[in-house]
Amino acid sequence: MRIAIAQIDTILGDVEKNLSKIEHYTDKAIEEKCDLIVFPELALTGYGLRDLVYSVSVNVEDSLFESLKEKSGFIDISFGFAQKESGYFYNSAVYLSESNVLTVHKKKYLPDYGMFEEERYFAPGDSIETFKTKFGNTTMLICEDAFHISAHYEAFKNETDFMIVLSASPFWSDSESMKWEMWENTCKTSAQLNGYFVAFVNRVGFEDGVGFFGKSFLVSPFGNVIKEASLFKEEMLLVEIDLKDIERARIKMPIKKNEALR
Repeated sequence: MRIAIAQIDTILGDVEKNLSKIEHYTDKAIEEKCDLIVFPELALTGYGLRDLVYSVSVNVEDSLFESLKEKSGFIDISFGFAQKESGYFYNSAVYLSESNVLTVHKKKYLPDYGMFEEERYFAPGDSIETFKTKFGNTTMLICEDAFHISAHYEAFKNETDFMIVLSASPFWSDSESMKWEMWENTCKTSAQLNGYFVAFVNRVGFEDGVGFFGKSFLVSPFGNVIKEASLFKEEMLLVEIDLKDIERARIKMPIKKNEALR
């Protein structure tokens, strides 16, 4: 399986230009014969939306998605967008496959600390769901979701084979650690304990002085980073994986047989 991880910069509130960039990288991934391309959180709109949420949010059936639906006949596509549904607004991720919307995940855990204001503008999702793709059972998390143990446990219970973490994570560092180290530790631990692949895709660029660091990566079911993107640089990372590693990892660490899940 060949995966394209597109850590892109986005223009705040400019859906048309962001969509054009998503289409551009999707075309490149198709040329590279990739099976799946993943984009960051809120890739269609930019992150710090505030009141722009109400004007840039779209319904998942909007004609805006038609070109990407068509492209998903050649490659599966996952990207973040601001969703409008039944009078509410959500920080969501859509997964397109075979020219259809396969599923939409609404971010369940909305941060409201420090610089984050998501809970003021978005409604929370109510579940962490796993869905079937051509590549196995797949779970999507959006940024803060991944910092909650319950989300990883739901993925574990649901027999996940492949996890996608879409993020718009800003840069910070202190004397103890760098921000990307926290992400690597979280995703490596989840992958190794649960025996699945984890694709972490983080955006780059700046909004109102806030910098997003990129450093996207893919982790094997053994808990190793297979390949990692650059710091602060827009790029498309291409990663080859062997889906048989899922079974190999679970044979090596047969943890689930001891879990009282029934």
